[in-house]
Amino acid sequence: MPVDCSAAAPAAYRNFNLCPHCASLGQQMLLGRLSEGLPMISRSDGQHFHLLLADRPLPYPLEKSAGPTKKVSVCFWYSHVRRPKCTLSCIVILSGTRTNHPSLYRKIESVADLLTDELLREGNLADVYEYFEDAAIA
Repeated sequence: MPVDCSAAAPAAYRNFNLCPHCASLGQQMLLGRLSEGLPMISRSDGQHFHLLLADRPLPYPLEKSAGPTKKVSVCFWYSHVRRPKCTLSCIVILSGTRTNHPSLYRKIESVADLLTDELLREGNLADVYEYFEDAAIA
């Protein structure tokens, strides 16, 4: 089903628990996550999509044999009207940070904004992105 998202408003809704996109489709509005104890980072234009941080940031790679790195991974879930009734995942690897760094959630907010721009343009996301300090998603 083709959907024109070119005229869609940018993420008019930020950091919500009750999704306006799901409400417009007559679906369950309450967004669930794997880790409920972290800040709610979510985006929606209220009509075409929603995006939310699904789990807490994790060291990347997670295997202890890899040794410590300055990378973490975050998982986002999203839904878009182009693929109705589907919830998809997107992993973003953040380079140059650690899971306990104070600015981590500001970076995740910036990543959510970049992913929102991509959803507005393309209607979907890649499975994995890597975010480099002071750079866009690659």
